[in-house]
Amino acid sequence: MIYKNVLNNVKQLLSMEVKLAQQTLMDGVTTVEAEEFAPDYSIGIVTPDGVIPMPVGEYTLANNDVLVVEVEGIIKSIAPATEEEVMPEADHPTAEATEPVMAEATAKKVVETVSKETFFAMVEKTTELQAEIERLKVELASNIPAATPINHNPENVIEKDNFQFASKRERTTEDVVFSKLFKN
Repeated sequence: MIYKNVLNNVKQLLSMEVKLAQQTLMDGVTTVEAEEFAPDYSIGIVTPDGVIPMPVGEYTLANNDVLVVEVEGIIKSIAPATEEEVMPEADHPTAEATEPVMAEATAKKVVETVSKETFFAMVEKTTELQAEIERLKVELASNIPAATPINHNPENVIEKDNFQFASKRERTTEDVVFSKLFKN
């Protein structure tokens, strides 16, 4: 159980060598690794990136032993494979012989149906997105400016006052000449 994992961690910290056993699964490709192939020991799948915990399930090893993992990364049990009884061909009815073929055909149809549903869902989603893109293009193409133009504000116009500096002083000749030259 967990105490065995703790023991392995302590051994690693103390730089003691932890020897792990490796076996391959029935597929001949997947390699699994454990300190010991016995119940309650941790087990992992060897990958190029390192060892990952073994997922929950039943696995057949290359030596035909059945490995059961109920908690991810922990061996529940390991037992030799049970041999199925082989019945003579004469004892099998013809209906039983066609059942696996029919089940396989049904499984293929289910997989085909699911893949078609997924495909058509993606096509529908794509057409919806294309319609949305077209709608946005039309909206952007219209001549509606992004912002309204700024207009001159007539309220802030300063009116010219006929203000004259020193209007109460005596007018000189120069003032009279200038006033005739520059009539306001």
